[in-house]
Amino acid sequence: MLSVAQDAPPDEIKKAFRREIARYHPDKVQHLGPEFQDMAAGIAADLTEAYRILMDPALRSKYDEEMRVGPPPPRPGPPPPPAPVRHDSGFTERPPSPPPQPRPTAGLDFVRRAALSKIRDAIQTVFGDAAPIQAPGFDVAIVTKPKKSFFKKAEESVCLVVKFVAFVDAEAINEVWLPASKLRAPGAAECAVILLGPGLAPASDLSAAVTSQRRRARGSGPLLVPVDVRDWEALFPPETPGPVRSLIQRLKDGTQ
Repeated sequence: MLSVAQDAPPDEIKKAFRREIARYHPDKVQHLGPEFQDMAAGIAADLTEAYRILMDPALRSKYDEEMRVGPPPPRPGPPPPPAPVRHDSGFTERPPSPPPQPRPTAGLDFVRRAALSKIRDAIQTVFGDAAPIQAPGFDVAIVTKPKKSFFKKAEESVCLVVKFVAFVDAEAINEVWLPASKLRAPGAAECAVILLGPGLAPASDLSAAVTSQRRRARGSGPLLVPVDVRDWEALFPPETPGPVRSLIQRLKDGTQ
């Protein structure tokens, strides 16, 4: 929970505790509503208990013995270095995010709920009365109504689905590709997929995964937009619809 080595000294444990507990301070989550505030309080209590055990020599010794009996799985290694700036799928390289360290399930669930709450609010603001569609396996699925105008042709509807994953990488893309490819909405082209996660693999890895899937589907498939929920930075393919870009920009502006 504190992301420290097993032999970390007390000073390092104390610094780690202060860093982690600050993320769930009431002031940091007061805008998220009672449900998220209660969840944050639970995570803070777990962090406090972890700190109490590790700072007590007797309790820490007992904990270490329990860990020897059932060791945790190894942490994932660092991602490979990024490839060239431009990629076949149109993604532009950004500094790669390291794979997330193992964290409590409640902590990841908290991030998921908070991120989805924010994107639902942004969708309501940007798209207004968009209609929900059936999309099993996705967290949000809507189709916008075409906007009519006396001076120009009505804009096409936009089909948009959102999926939260623990980390946006090639595996996550492979998992959502087929279900997203099967989605259809009246008056809209293939659905755009916003893949949310607390960290992105290098753009070269994501581009290779998209290219591989399109090759298998003979060039067809959904438009996929990977998004890092920590700062709402996104990798936009060139053909990304303007409304989808506006949605992510609104979320990004809200974090500043």
